[in-house]
Amino acid sequence: MITLPNSKISTKKSFVAINLGNNSVKGVVVSANKIVDYFIEKKDDLPVLLKDIWSKKRNLPEKVKISLKDPATLIRYFNFPKLDKKKMRAALFFELNKHIPFLPQEVYFDYAILEEASPREVFLLLAVAKKQFIDAIVSAFQNQGLKIIDINLDSVCLANLFLKVYKEEKNKNSAILDIGHSCSSLSILKDGLPFVTRDLEFNGSDAFSTLSHMKALPLKEIEAWVESPENSGEFLSLIQYSISNLAKEIKNSFDYFELNKGERVQTLYLTGGLANLAELNEVFSESLGLEVKTLGDFSKLNLSLPDAEFDKVKNGLAVSLGLSL
Repeated sequence: MITLPNSKISTKKSFVAINLGNNSVKGVVVSANKIVDYFIEKKDDLPVLLKDIWSKKRNLPEKVKISLKDPATLIRYFNFPKLDKKKMRAALFFELNKHIPFLPQEVYFDYAILEEASPREVFLLLAVAKKQFIDAIVSAFQNQGLKIIDINLDSVCLANLFLKVYKEEKNKNSAILDIGHSCSSLSILKDGLPFVTRDLEFNGSDAFSTLSHMKALPLKEIEAWVESPENSGEFLSLIQYSISNLAKEIKNSFDYFELNKGERVQTLYLTGGLANLAELNEVFSESLGLEVKTLGDFSKLNLSLPDAEFDKVKNGLAVSLGLSL
């Protein structure tokens, strides 16, 4: 189910890496180890949307990778007794109810050992998704004649992308803030491995709704207004209260990391649609007292795309790019 940082998987075959967001479906097309095309479509009835995408983008591969972020999915990190691989999965199943709010028989799960915590324990990542949620998605793809070769979670894809494009930062403590349309998440990486992932209350949809009310404009017009660089400063000023609360949530997670590891997070990387707002880096840098960058330097990826067009939307495609690796 999950492809973790530093995993070695061949990507020489052609496939489509699709990020199934709550507001839009974003994908990149991989052919002979090169990213050759991309698409961003508004979320609609999934079977209909898939049919439309494969009709408009002719000769797309039938193999797909999928990434998800939804309340029906979650990630947990914890220490667990060191066991033989054959015994690990069975042992985890019987321990699931200690770590997740779902019934064990209602979910699919996968895990990866991140490091040895002690001679007798390992520190692992547990990825969980509700069966009903996954089965509906798998059915939609299979009914279109598409073959799913990997299902992953957004935060893991972003960690993979970060480690690919910022290899020199691997030995630093870094965090990735993914500002989504319906939900946002924060992941903290220590020495290149995820340590904690948390969902946050702030999301783009609420921000746009607040602004729509303040300016008495329809949501569609607000989204277009926010995309204009000259309006970004006013936008951040109008949602200052929400941004301030988000910064407090982030700081609480950083304090948790420092308490457990005795070290500080050194750099925060922003991604997602709102990461295009240049002033946002400055706001978080001032609030958190650390360096803030946009996770947007994709020059190390094997891209064969029109630079000008891609640059406008690349922050929103970060999960799909991480999934393609």
